[in-house]
Amino acid sequence: MKKVDSYQIFVKDFNSFLEKLIPKSSNLISTGARYALINGGKRFRAYLLFLIGSHFKIPKKDLFYLASSIESIHAYSLVHDDMPCMDNDDLRRGKLSTHKKYGEAQGLLIGDALQTFAFEILSSKELQINNENKVACIKILAESIGMDGMIYGQSIDIASENKKPTKKVLESIHKNKTGKLIKASMIIPAVISNQSEACLNEFNELAELLGLMYQVIDDYMDATSTKKLLGKVPGKDKTSGKITYCNLFGLVKTKKIITDSYEQIYVKSRILKLPVEFSELIEKIYGRV
Repeated sequence: MKKVDSYQIFVKDFNSFLEKLIPKSSNLISTGARYALINGGKRFRAYLLFLIGSHFKIPKKDLFYLASSIESIHAYSLVHDDMPCMDNDDLRRGKLSTHKKYGEAQGLLIGDALQTFAFEILSSKELQINNENKVACIKILAESIGMDGMIYGQSIDIASENKKPTKKVLESIHKNKTGKLIKASMIIPAVISNQSEACLNEFNELAELLGLMYQVIDDYMDATSTKKLLGKVPGKDKTSGKITYCNLFGLVKTKKIITDSYEQIYVKSRILKLPVEFSELIEKIYGRV
């Protein structure tokens, strides 16, 4: 009997949920937001939140709303990342990037709308967790993307282009630009299920390891993969002078960093007694290299 792939089931169900969350409209911003949010994607962060939330017995419907806020933030970050003033990418997930389809000004506004939509979701009555936990979720997500989070990491990334790379700067970029939103995906379900301080510390450490591995794999794939597999033009990091693990350490050492991170994540997940689906998800991500 063929094994049921819980990840694929989740992606199908979650994408259907997202389809209903942003109704079809003639409003250009709503149309563009749908395009950016529902335009494929691995749903890695959403599934991560769902797995940990399910582990702590949080209702599925609430987890889907929480995961939607995370995906809305992720989609907004990609819309802005692709713009000419940032990474200047014409493709995203094999399709036209949002600003190429709707124009730069509208692309900027669509990204803005997706960011605010995340907090609309978290504060809505449809998310049936208590108000104290709603405020906690809003705070965690806002901090993860703000002046000391994802946006800060993106700023360092841009400021470091065409400069001599250092390990310290590189780690700071990855910890903030990629790692903070991944951490939010893991910490939110742990916080609202009232886990102990010791447990939260363990999740913080696991999230940092996972954020590192995820971004280093992205660096590696950009340097070694194809346009068909990536859904965008590969090699952009090198041509734009971006600081990456590959141009700092080379491909061989970069792959070892990925493997070491994977092994540490596996050990940590066993300590936390996370479900087998978590290990399977990590194997899927690691399997890209």
